Amino acid sequence: MEGKFVVPNQNPPFHMRRSAHKDILDFLHRVIPGSSSGQLSRRVCLMASLIQACVRNGHCRLESLSEATEAYRARKKSSLLQQAKRWLGNKWTDWQTFYLPFAQYFLLGLADKGELVLVMDGSQTGSANTTLMLSVMCRGFAIPVAWVVKKGEKGHFPEEMHTDLVKMVAHFCPPGFRIVLLGDGEFDGQGLRQWCVENGWLFVVRTSSDRLIDFDGEVARFDSLRTTRSICFIGGALPLANAVYWRGKGHSKPLFLLTNLELGHEACHYYKRRFKIETLFKHLKSAGFYLHKTRLKCPKKLANLIIVAAFSFVLSFCMGVFIKEKEPVERLEVIVRKDRLPKIGPIAIAQLAIRNDCDCVINFFSELSKNFDWVFT
Repeated sequence: MEGKFVVPNQNPPFHMRRSAHKDILDFLHRVIPGSSSGQLSRRVCLMASLIQACVRNGHCRLESLSEATEAYRARKKSSLLQQAKRWLGNKWTDWQTFYLPFAQYFLLGLADKGELVLVMDGSQTGSANTTLMLSVMCRGFAIPVAWVVKKGEKGHFPEEMHTDLVKMVAHFCPPGFRIVLLGDGEFDGQGLRQWCVENGWLFVVRTSSDRLIDFDGEVARFDSLRTTRSICFIGGALPLANAVYWRGKGHSKPLFLLTNLELGHEACHYYKRRFKIETLFKHLKSAGFYLHKTRLKCPKKLANLIIVAAFSFVLSFCMGVFIKEKEPVERLEVIVRKDRLPKIGPIAIAQLAIRNDCDCVINFFSELSKNFDWVFT
């Protein structure tokens, strides 16, 4: 039966079996040092249950996360709901304890390729809260690395928070590798640019069209540049930054970029990848785990809920990659048309496989608990 797809029946599907919870728990024990004993072990065990429920239901609302799994079959839903609430509000629950070890492990694996591309952006999440997130590019997708949450509708974060978030990640980024930071117009402040230069990071960020830059000794607005070229590089346009005028193919308006790279084409090549974080937010929200629908108002609890959503995204992404790479095309035709297979993303195909209770999902969880490094290759 290994590797085959089966028709759903009355037997408990994969997400209700103890093996899926155990495989997720084994994976967490492997990436979170010291989590196999003591109080931390109990908290990680509960987090594994929350992640399993989130992946299964495709929703991170508390009611969905507290649905009974095989590991907690004997407990009432009200009891599980209270446990989920306590886990989110516990003073011992935070990004540093539950997600940082995985992020460090993940970045170390990606850095073996010689380069890390980090993308920063903000988005409204939860009830009247906004999240600033830093992600890393992997196989053409943005993977969550670190985040901070503040009260308020979607809007710009203070520049100090940009720098603080980058510093959080810089502490555990493997040394000696090329690191490129990407961001939109919110992240063009001089403080962040100066920090990148001082710490050996490269950056490509968007800036406003009315930014005053130096054209060979003459200061003028960026949009005053008149050129027929699709890419125009202006060296030394600002202290610690060069400027790039870029009118992409099919774009009615140009983009204005700041970078410390020495080639305009290279800066544009990197900046194209910035938009992948929009896809990440889409999957965390409307196309995935509905993070924007949660009614949590406390920034700390929401930041902890993102831990569950981030792990659920990572597992779903890896599951989709695993299915597309390991499963023969003829078997995938059961859940997706052959002509759509090249275009469908990993998250979407993982959701289809879960919905159809495919045996390949069980195979993925089994592989997850034994070997995760294939994701980096």
